[in-house]
Amino acid sequence: MSRNNLEQKQSTNNPYLDLEIINKFESQEEYLETKPVLLSNSNGLVIYANSSIKKFFGIKTGYNLFELNSDPKFSNLFDRLTKSKVNSFFSDLQIERKDGYNENHLLNIEKVLINEEEFFIVYLDSQENRKKISKKVNSYNQALESVSVGVLIADQNANIKYVSTSFENFFNIRIEEIYNKNIKYVFKKYLSEFEIDELDYCIVKNKKWVKVINGFSNEGEAQYREVRLNISEDKIDKSVNYIVTVNDITKHVQQARLLKNSEERQKSIINNISDPILILKKVKGNLIIENANNNFINDILGKKIGSQEQALLELINPVLHSILHEAILILEDSNRIHAPFHYTSPINNKRFLGKITFTDDHYDNTRLYIINMSDITEQLEIEKKLRDAYKKEISLNKLKSTFLANMSHEIRTPLNAIVGYSDLLEDDVKAMNFESSTKMTSYLKEGVNRLLKLVDNIVEVSLLESGNEEINLSRINLNHMLNVNKSVWIEDAKLKNISIKFDFSPMKLCIEANEEKLERAVKEVIDNAIKYNVENGEILVSTYEEINENYLQVSDTGIGIEKESLNKIFHMFEQVEETGYTRKYEGAGLGLSLANKLVSFMNGKMSIVSQPNEGTIITIAFPKV
Repeated sequence: MSRNNLEQKQSTNNPYLDLEIINKFESQEEYLETKPVLLSNSNGLVIYANSSIKKFFGIKTGYNLFELNSDPKFSNLFDRLTKSKVNSFFSDLQIERKDGYNENHLLNIEKVLINEEEFFIVYLDSQENRKKISKKVNSYNQALESVSVGVLIADQNANIKYVSTSFENFFNIRIEEIYNKNIKYVFKKYLSEFEIDELDYCIVKNKKWVKVINGFSNEGEAQYREVRLNISEDKIDKSVNYIVTVNDITKHVQQARLLKNSEERQKSIINNISDPILILKKVKGNLIIENANNNFINDILGKKIGSQEQALLELINPVLHSILHEAILILEDSNRIHAPFHYTSPINNKRFLGKITFTDDHYDNTRLYIINMSDITEQLEIEKKLRDAYKKEISLNKLKSTFLANMSHEIRTPLNAIVGYSDLLEDDVKAMNFESSTKMTSYLKEGVNRLLKLVDNIVEVSLLESGNEEINLSRINLNHMLNVNKSVWIEDAKLKNISIKFDFSPMKLCIEANEEKLERAVKEVIDNAIKYNVENGEILVSTYEEINENYLQVSDTGIGIEKESLNKIFHMFEQVEETGYTRKYEGAGLGLSLANKLVSFMNGKMSIVSQPNEGTIITIAFPKV
């Protein structure tokens, strides 16, 4: 590059344009058929020109395009592009030669922004190249213009290379406007976002695609086109081209509409649809029922339509009217082609997934709204059952694991004690040590009793779960039952250094229960309060009454329970601690579960309130009798 050219570039006040990089571009070798291209600033100064444009047009770096004797003038073109939002421009360009003759060229200008300043990339095709392109285009035209089908051809990148005259007329668009643009560009104003995505997917996956689109002729008449995307594969290099064909199916649509305008035919069609169907039209801002099938009348309206074209609000309940009105507003305020909604029928409690779409009737200038409602009641019930079954399966698996872990501990521990103390007892008998053997016997009894209690609880829970156990209820005095058994509970508490107190209501609290089962339930609650109490802790057993119920309450000063764990405290084999051999407290996790089931079978209710390190309060309520 000459010193003068460099000085001219620097004079453009663009210090961020790296001259060294531009020099490297200019020094690169180019293919023989490289397209002529140059880069210019908004003042027409050529910043960069490739070898092709130098060779064919004599335009070099530093040249000012505004001085070129051309039609149109570059100064006018740059000024229009600068003031408009358009980023590209295609046109024929005439350049006056030195001998006075004009040469015709194909001009393409692309506007780019570099560091907030506008530059222009200018492509020029020589007359020779243009003749080659024209020859190809003419060959295509001769082959394709003989048919009325619109044709678009795109390369393997889905960029448009050719459209027939019929295609241009169908969409009122010229090849210059869409040349080298993606196929989707042509259909953006005719398709929804979803349909555009569908077309893009078919292009990427090289799949066929068919769609019917509607528009208007220059005379304002409705037109319908069937658009098909086909794939053409080159058998040699396996590359693909995309061919879009467009057929005018307006007459077919009109014929179909004539059939559809027959009310009896329309009724016959929609009544064969299993889903409830409603067709509305808007007249002076009011929604009018145009038609409805029998399923809509039976499942949604619950009454017959007296006559066609009744106001919607007069027939359907206000809830559905509000839902439909809101869905129509969403449909009209967006580019969507349909709007979904949910509705539960008060007639039969069926749940529906609705979809509302529309079509414009250009004959009488009205818009018809088509509402399709699918019954998803069974589907939702199946989904709920599947979710419940899945949760139950997880719960059962966890319960099984917990059961096996706890049972292995709860059965092995007393059995080990029995075996161990049996060996010691045998040694004492041989040694005639009867004092020690008496202790061994008591330890053996303790182990056997623990094992027996576990088996009894499992059997009791199994009977309750199976529904095979009958519990006979009778009128009993709650305070009397507690007084009879409190001495046993006091002794049990003393063994753990726990103080237990009783505070009974002075009134006679009568309830309907099974005394044996009630004793067992209360014992399980008190045993739980003893087991999870602190050293030298306290337990209070009290009774009181309210208007319709009598209450038994057991409160303790034990370790308490986290709030998150309260919901599982009545589950079988659950303990709010580790399972298996890592547990601090003995027991299979059946006590409170068994107590709760027994109380429930006797028409009572059990509730629990607890705070960690503050203790637990368990309340049992029975109806007064």
